[in-house]
Amino acid sequence: MMAISWQQPFRELNPKVEKLVVKVLEEGKGAGKSPDWQTLGSVTQLDCHNPLCQRGGVDLQHTLREMVATRRAELENVKMCRGIEGDKPSVAPRRCLNRFAFRISLAYTVEGPRPVPNAG
Repeated sequence: MMAISWQQPFRELNPKVEKLVVKVLEEGKGAGKSPDWQTLGSVTQLDCHNPLCQRGGVDLQHTLREMVATRRAELENVKMCRGIEGDKPSVAPRRCLNRFAFRISLAYTVEGPRPVPNAG
């Protein structure tokens, strides 16, 4: 049986986008003592590296849709992880405190000149 993915790749959904590059700097648990900017390339989801985090990370789909709709080429932003920490049943879950700074760069396809109707 073949697995079916309901989420189409970003480039397939956005044919006017030639290139997508995402750079991220994650700060918090699991991100390392001196985190550096990582170039992730064409991703729409930032995964959280906190070992206690469940369902975490940052979803970039909405941000990317807005960028494409307005043909914005670059964006920098900071978002908190959407996940929940909770590895022990006796401890009440709390929000993951990992923070993601990210830079998104989009390159759009160049549309060729439109044909001029024959005036003669």
